[in-house]
Amino acid sequence: MSLSNSTIKNLSIALTPDVIKEIYSDERWIDLMMEILPEIVSDNLGSEDIDLITEISVCIMDNIALKPVQTV
Repeated sequence: MSLSNSTIKNLSIALTPDVIKEIYSDERWIDLMMEILPEIVSDNLGSEDIDLITEISVCIMDNIALKPVQTV
């Protein structure tokens, strides 16, 4: 099946909200964020305080928002 570039772009835009919903409901999203974020936070703060790093990492994860592409 061959689709035009325009059709592919439109399909990707239409599917994006459902994909984002699935990402947020997938346990692997949380696992990935909690694996990556503490290391980044620790490096940026220069701190080894696990409780502080974890608390900040959770707050940052809450601030990260995947959103649909804006069409022009």
